[in-house]
Amino acid sequence: MMTPSGDARAADGNVTSQVGTGGARFAGPPPAINVSLGALLLLFVASRLLYLLLVEPGSLFIWPGDELYRGTIAHELVTGLKMPFTEYRPNNYEGGPLVIGALAAGFFLLFGPTVFALKLAPLLLFTLALAFWYWTIRRAAGERVARSFAILFCFSPPLFTAYSVAALGTHSEGIVFSALTVLLLFRMLSDETGSLAFPALLGLTAGVGLWFGYAYGLTLLALLGFWFWHDTGMLWRARFAWFALGFGVGFSPWIILNVQTHFAGLMIHNINVWEHFGVDHLWDGLSHPRRLAPVEFLATIASDESSDLYRRAVNLLYSLLYLGPILTAGVLRRKTVRSDPAGARPTRRTLEGFGILYVVVFALAVQFSDFRAAWYHLPAYPFLFLFVAHSLARCQDLVPRVQWKIQTVFLASVVVLGLGAHAPLLTLDRPGAALSAKGYSYVGMPTLYLDTHASEGLGDHDPILEDERDLILELVQRPFLSDILPKLSSDDQRELSRAIALMLAGTAPLNGQAGEFSRIERLVPSPAAPHFYYALGLKAMGQCRNDVEKAVTAVHFLQQRSIAWHQLALVGIYRSWPRAAALDSSPESLANSPAPVTPELQPHYWRALGHLAGRYWYDTDRSLSQLNAHLQSFVPRLDPSVQRYVLQGVGEFLFTHLIMTPWVRPAEMPPVELERFPHAYHQGLLEGWGMELGEIDLFAEFPWKSSESLFWITSTKGLAARSLVSVQQGKAQFDALFEGPAVKALEPPRPAR
Repeated sequence: MMTPSGDARAADGNVTSQVGTGGARFAGPPPAINVSLGALLLLFVASRLLYLLLVEPGSLFIWPGDELYRGTIAHELVTGLKMPFTEYRPNNYEGGPLVIGALAAGFFLLFGPTVFALKLAPLLLFTLALAFWYWTIRRAAGERVARSFAILFCFSPPLFTAYSVAALGTHSEGIVFSALTVLLLFRMLSDETGSLAFPALLGLTAGVGLWFGYAYGLTLLALLGFWFWHDTGMLWRARFAWFALGFGVGFSPWIILNVQTHFAGLMIHNINVWEHFGVDHLWDGLSHPRRLAPVEFLATIASDESSDLYRRAVNLLYSLLYLGPILTAGVLRRKTVRSDPAGARPTRRTLEGFGILYVVVFALAVQFSDFRAAWYHLPAYPFLFLFVAHSLARCQDLVPRVQWKIQTVFLASVVVLGLGAHAPLLTLDRPGAALSAKGYSYVGMPTLYLDTHASEGLGDHDPILEDERDLILELVQRPFLSDILPKLSSDDQRELSRAIALMLAGTAPLNGQAGEFSRIERLVPSPAAPHFYYALGLKAMGQCRNDVEKAVTAVHFLQQRSIAWHQLALVGIYRSWPRAAALDSSPESLANSPAPVTPELQPHYWRALGHLAGRYWYDTDRSLSQLNAHLQSFVPRLDPSVQRYVLQGVGEFLFTHLIMTPWVRPAEMPPVELERFPHAYHQGLLEGWGMELGEIDLFAEFPWKSSESLFWITSTKGLAARSLVSVQQGKAQFDALFEGPAVKALEPPRPAR
């Protein structure tokens, strides 16, 4: 029988125990990267680079705003900081974003400030994590288990793949610290010389890891529990003192920063850390087994969008693939123990034992908390891969006659399922979009800076209190208007100016306080003034939901200041009205009794009515065919002069509720679904499509615009050239709202009757 210890001896000569006995020992320094590990690391890096080059452009980012802001940190480092480095933090409880920004800065210098360069930062950390895990597993369980683990790591589920190139600086990249912790822990426990270097390095890793992201705290708990299990007197030994010293040094950035911010880092999403945990979450899981942490983990193991059959099938297949070896090994081991009850028992603490302890701690922490989303599961994936690889080796050892067949079939299944699950995410239409796309954006900087420097709960209510408004205006003036904005390029200045204008609009009073409003108005960067007044209309409609007349009254004071700006605010009202209005009136009744509006606002009113009609019909029947039938009955009864605007509004609805919904595949939706509608309606619908893309360009945290936008590429894929022209015309009509002083002059001419 070929045992893991035999594999390890052949490779290193230091491991002396078998997988089944749990007696593996560490000895000597970490091995140099041999051919096997080098090839596996190359495979991992190549697979992720290929994913970056071929993935659907709209799927390049998981959290676009968060990732692009990490790129902004990197760009600031490259071009010169205007604030202390820690001032760029996006929150007060994680240091990971700063680390990712610093790493990305190096890649920006090498490859330019692109999305591709930004994604290399998390890829580097994941590659290091694989190397650390490989070294640890190879010494503890043998080369065979380490190789199986690496294959699982390389051909991972799509969710893990996506996060391995997601520049977030949070739970996902934090797995590198868990991997290094396990490596150092077992080196320390197997060290017979009593060297204090290992506990000091272990403590330093733990401190930096906890500062990087709180999810590492679970690894820290498992580490302390396993160490105490191995040595109950650890608290009184020099090793623990050096560990504590190293931890203090590694965690010192968090301590220094939080002393200055009155320990704001103990708040996550404006709630104390401990308030995220409670017994209620456990009772909820017990009463609804589908919400138990292990079940949720398996249900979203490959994709956190399980609303269609394809994604549910992929999640099921990965669950069966991983659970199969684990359950089989457990059954075979149980039979072996029954047949030989006097057989050997493990006498040492093993890597497998640490993994079990971590998974228990992880499952309990998730179950007792409200951190239930799939991205919180990322730290557990390497431990799952470890169990699967370990179980596969056990199955081979317990059934020696077919051990090579077992390994071949399983690894082939991993590769085939990995390739098949990723194939729908890839495209050859625009390969390499990440190589040229801009990898940073200043749009999110004002809001994030405000969140980290303002008092608790600031901005979470409306209206804004007077002292809060004073603080916001102070922060806008410095550092943004005085320090950051002047040094930027023209494109970056437009981004930041627009973000400042939109934030100031959120603080502006709508009660006609002229002095207060003027104080805010003076700070709006002049190029972004139209966006400021447009956003005032959005705010007014948000405060007066379903009451258009009240919203119009709220911005009436602008008429005394500028007719053009008043018109833009009214446009904002009519564009936001159908998105949240109550569906208590039929489109027919609204069309028969239209609201009295000026001729300049007629197009915007009828677009709003078209959007509202699309919502009404689709929410009633949940059928595009029925929506089409309603539309064909409704449009001919309208005055020809407003038909185009109604169709544009319906097109806006189609974009918002079909392209923007996760269960619809954007790459296939436009040409297929639009064919259901009469050809004569296509131009109006597609113009509405383009207007909605314009709205996204205005408010999204993307640095790309129009045809250069990765979202534009995805949203218009499959459209014919003529249809694409209509989309571009709609986008141009929306952009024209912000390019001139008067709304009337901006409205495109009506089609000939």
